[in-house]
Amino acid sequence: MISPFINILILNWNGQKVLFDCVQSILQSDYKKYCITIIDNGSTDSSLESITALNSDIINFIKINQNVGYAKAYNYAFEKIINNKDDFYFILNNDTVIESNTLSQLILALNKYGDNNIFGPKIINFFDGTIWYAGGALNPYTFSANNIGINKIDIMTEYKTGKTDFVSGCSLFIKKDILNKIGGFNKIYRFYYEDVDLCLRAKSLNVNSFFVNNSLVKHKISHSMGGRYSILKFYLKTVSKIKFIFSNNSFFKSILYLLINILLLPFFLFYKIITILLK
Repeated sequence: MISPFINILILNWNGQKVLFDCVQSILQSDYKKYCITIIDNGSTDSSLESITALNSDIINFIKINQNVGYAKAYNYAFEKIINNKDDFYFILNNDTVIESNTLSQLILALNKYGDNNIFGPKIINFFDGTIWYAGGALNPYTFSANNIGINKIDIMTEYKTGKTDFVSGCSLFIKKDILNKIGGFNKIYRFYYEDVDLCLRAKSLNVNSFFVNNSLVKHKISHSMGGRYSILKFYLKTVSKIKFIFSNNSFFKSILYLLINILLLPFFLFYKIITILLK
């Protein structure tokens, strides 16, 4: 049985309200072959103080002077730790908490399906227990990336471990050698779609993505982006989606996808407004 050493990479930006809980949950893990690397993306709060106070020799820090976004920050960290003796990376949002068996369930999955794959735990909303990610689906008509099961009640038997189109960058488990071969995240993205793009490029190298139902992560949804329905989140996601479409398709196909998305936009906005009003 493969028991790899895992470097848990947490990107932090002004995470004073969430980072400590995230780290504390990792320290309660029943799988012990890991270290934690916190990549601070130009924070201006005191989010690192509580972590340094732990005085733990398994927690390391990489500090960046300004917020350079998700992809560039992680790529910077990958370069810094490339010579470390890590077997796997577990890329984790700072606004998450994991269960004691989250890592061990991922290890069971990689032993069953092979380490030449990317794995993602089930992600549920920390606040109401509904599903946020139970696999990823890429829409063939709009080229949109959607989380399977989002906002549904978590029923263990409804979603099965298996291949999926992409793994969420909120909690992504990947072999170090695979990530280096892919070349890290595409730096054209600042926020959103970096994970989908990564998994799509991995697929071209015969690296599949797997959703792992028995591995669980709880997510304090979009804490750093102002909440689930924030205008900032909608804007950033739209910009990244356009970049994703044009970087993964021919020009004419990209224009077609873009037109379809524009035509569907009023219906999407209407659905979102109704969803918010019914909350």
